[in-house]
Amino acid sequence: MPAANTPSEGIQSHTPLPRNMPVCPVRGSVIYPTMVQHIDAGRALSIAAIDAAMNENKVIMIVSQRDKDLDDPDVDDLYEIGTACSILRVRKNPDGTLQMLVSALSRVRASHYSKGEFLRADAQAIEVENGESVELEALSRELETKFEALIQGGKFMAPETVQHIQNLEDPGQIADHIAFNMDFKLEDKQSVLEAVSLTERLRKVLTLLDAEAEVQSVQQRIRQQVKEEIDRNQREYYLREQMKAIQKELSGNEGEEGDEAEEFRAKIEKLGLNADVRKEVDREVNRLARMHPDAAEAGVIRTYLTWITELPWSSRSDDSLDIVEAVKILDEDHYGLEKVKDRVLEFLAVRRLRKERAERGEIDAAEVNKGPILVFTGPPGVGKTSIAQSIAKSLGRKYVRIALGGARDESDIRGHRRTYIGAMPGRIVQGMRTAGTKNPVVLLDEIDKLGSSYQGDPSAALLEVLDPAQNQHFTDHYLGVPFDLSEVMFIATANYPEQIPPALMDRMEVIDFSSYIEQEKLEIAKRYLLPRQLTQNGLKGNQIAITDAALEKLISHYTREAGVRNLEREIGTVARKVARRIATGELKRAKVTDKELEKYLGNARYTPEHEAREDMVGVSTGMFYTPVGGDILFIETSVMPGKGLVLTGQLGDVMRESARAALTYAKTNSERFHIPRERLDDSEIHIHVPAGGIPKEGPSAGTTMSVSLVSALTGIPARRDVAMTGEITLTGRVLPIGGLKEKVLGARRAGIRHIILPKANEGDLRDIPAHLRTSMTFHPCETLDEVLDVALVGGLQALERRGSTAKRKPARRKNDAGASA
Repeated sequence: MPAANTPSEGIQSHTPLPRNMPVCPVRGSVIYPTMVQHIDAGRALSIAAIDAAMNENKVIMIVSQRDKDLDDPDVDDLYEIGTACSILRVRKNPDGTLQMLVSALSRVRASHYSKGEFLRADAQAIEVENGESVELEALSRELETKFEALIQGGKFMAPETVQHIQNLEDPGQIADHIAFNMDFKLEDKQSVLEAVSLTERLRKVLTLLDAEAEVQSVQQRIRQQVKEEIDRNQREYYLREQMKAIQKELSGNEGEEGDEAEEFRAKIEKLGLNADVRKEVDREVNRLARMHPDAAEAGVIRTYLTWITELPWSSRSDDSLDIVEAVKILDEDHYGLEKVKDRVLEFLAVRRLRKERAERGEIDAAEVNKGPILVFTGPPGVGKTSIAQSIAKSLGRKYVRIALGGARDESDIRGHRRTYIGAMPGRIVQGMRTAGTKNPVVLLDEIDKLGSSYQGDPSAALLEVLDPAQNQHFTDHYLGVPFDLSEVMFIATANYPEQIPPALMDRMEVIDFSSYIEQEKLEIAKRYLLPRQLTQNGLKGNQIAITDAALEKLISHYTREAGVRNLEREIGTVARKVARRIATGELKRAKVTDKELEKYLGNARYTPEHEAREDMVGVSTGMFYTPVGGDILFIETSVMPGKGLVLTGQLGDVMRESARAALTYAKTNSERFHIPRERLDDSEIHIHVPAGGIPKEGPSAGTTMSVSLVSALTGIPARRDVAMTGEITLTGRVLPIGGLKEKVLGARRAGIRHIILPKANEGDLRDIPAHLRTSMTFHPCETLDEVLDVALVGGLQALERRGSTAKRKPARRKNDAGASA
């Protein structure tokens, strides 16, 4: 047995302390001198050390290991300072573990550890330094005060433990027992064990108690906040339940289940609103929950929340960007309109390519839906609205039509503020609710019919709606929160694009719908209108047959329009009359020919102009354009004794100016055309345009007036088979005009075969159907000399032959490539 060390704190004089002793490592705890503790040992290392101590002198060193997760600690994993303990009793448990009761004797320092079957240490007791008695007394009193304050502040500790600590008199023992029973960190407890000086030990424990007091203060503050929050929630819940019970009792709806506000909350939770919108909506829900259901304001809030929950905040339909299928749908639904269909297919193709790039991550997904706002312009009945439906059908999107005709109030677009009685959202938000998806096709119909009043300009409100850079934050006055319109495909229609405000027009791309020609109307009637009217009037296909000649006469003599609406009405009239005769048993089936058409529709309503029967002096043929199609007109000039220029036929200022320019041109070239000067000076020239009850205006009658005037002054007839259009200058230049396609179609309908047009409009001939370009002769002209050469019988040669001294070589008549005069 090794020699004993000098006794130290807690060591009785009769208790020997060996220099070399077995070591039992413990995890997560520290034992201090004078304590009696149970220690459970389950590791083989610990059990072997206990057995060795029991076989020797029943003294064992208890030391903490630095890492409590190690199952087999080495000598480097143990602290140098531990506690020498006397084993009082050892009990073996059924599972093979040991429970050891020890009495802690003294702090010991291990100078050397060795490891075999178990750990052993060469250890020596540590002498404790007491320090100055005054300082020790002060530290001891401060320690007792802080410990009591901590316990009174709510720190939990077993009452018998508290009583035992308060009964201790030795300051060192008080510090040790406090450190052992408080939930300090292992490192802090070990530092208390390692404190050789008693005053240092007390300071360490005081520092730990201060930190614990601070933590306790924070815990109490948090606990108080949580308690207040719980109390407030419980109070609100209690009051809310009371309010519901009172409202239920007052309203008498004892069978009504659920809470209205909670139902709104459940619906709002599924909408996927952003934080700002959700904050505003939740505020309204809370107001409704605190309000009596019969209050007037409750009805307003209830309506508002209903609108919020029915709008498509995150619901969208998947785009179908199959170009081949789109071509099929457009061709099935519409005949002709090739330029319009091409532009629509280009629009869909661009969107498809953008979507593919977004799927590959090359561009942002938000870029897919960006694109121009299309505006379809053209006369009524040409298919602007129906082709928008076909676009929605080809995309697989919902279709919504918003009629803007007659809208005069900004609130029609932006809605009314909720402070007004009967307030409602604007037409845009109403349309979005109708669509039920975030990305419908929205048709803004008749956008050129918007009005304005003292209540605001609705076209100005549309600027934000139709601007791709702004419409993702469109705010309706009624909703009061932004609604995203960036995924909506807007299409507008207009009859007169010049009536659309420039700022609004700048945000849209114009696609022009021209008038249908007669051949197109015939095909549309056969493919779409006739089958639809037969179905609507209860007829089968074998009960009625309308010949092509009858349809052609119906188009030319009973309708005058750019589109086909009136044509469908007339077909419906014929179908109804046939249906009546079949229903009365008068006949089983009917065949309607052009000769029988008057029996169903009466006399023809329109008699189209036809070319003159013969070439006449002073009568030339012009062409004009209207929104319902083109036609021809005759300009007559008569020269009689008198003075001045007389214009009749209800002409506008521009046509009057054209007549004066034509007269000036004739006077300037009178010598060349062999017109006697006295005939110009002493004659009254009367220019008349028939159908005086119809106002006439436009810049394209200059060439027609010039030919009529020169023909009347020279006595040379104008050709009856030539129609012309074009404005003139005083020097005889021919200027370009518009509406060439419609004018040519009207002239061809009248039987005209030769067309004089400005040279600058030669490119517009590509818009003329191919079969018309081959059956008609076109004469592009730059000067009036070229016009007269074509329009007068005999051309410029006839003018030159009028003078006996005419030496001028005949001018060559100019025609377009491949055309014969």
